[in-house]
Amino acid sequence: MSGLLTPRLNPEGKYVVEIPDTDGSTLYQTDGFIDPKGALESAQLWLDWFNGVPEGRAESIYYILSVPETWPGPAPGAHKYSGLHFKIGRSKDVRKRVNNLQTGTSGDLYLHAMEPGSSQRERDLHQQFKIERRMGEWFSASPALTKHVWETWGRNRVLPPEYQAKMAELMDRIDIYQRIRHLLGRAPDMVNPSINEPWKGRVFVDLVYTRLLNGENDPED
Repeated sequence: MSGLLTPRLNPEGKYVVEIPDTDGSTLYQTDGFIDPKGALESAQLWLDWFNGVPEGRAESIYYILSVPETWPGPAPGAHKYSGLHFKIGRSKDVRKRVNNLQTGTSGDLYLHAMEPGSSQRERDLHQQFKIERRMGEWFSASPALTKHVWETWGRNRVLPPEYQAKMAELMDRIDIYQRIRHLLGRAPDMVNPSINEPWKGRVFVDLVYTRLLNGENDPED
């Protein structure tokens, strides 16, 4: 594919390179450069990363969204991820990283976006969103960080198919949660509580998008 890369001038008078997808659409477009060589080098770096991701040869910055089982959904007027957290990290095997993290939490983890990674890029992102840091590499899903993650996904569009399907599922889940809050007129008093505690007030039990009844819990060692 690298032989097909051709710089062109954008409306701002800078050189960009578009990397085509298999269906003829644009898979990726570089930033603008004052010379065509810079645009070509940028495109080749991205292409090397894109081809290396499936084989675990390329480092990626990943953005993982954590959704606890007890999350009631966003409040009216709030953005969709209000109350949630993103992990901003770096790995060559992002699938393995997500799976390892999932074993340590009862909530759901969603791999939301990936981009070419380096230790410096990771430090820069942690510095950029330091005001949202909660613990370690976990950051509050503020409107600014959420916007950045969506833009990263839109720019790179590199996610394994199963995680793309999970993201579509998450959008449905949030939509349903918002409708339930609207019907109740407020947030539920309890969300997915234990069956071994008294249920008080308005209780919401999600048997569709959580693991409450699907037998995914591991047996005790």
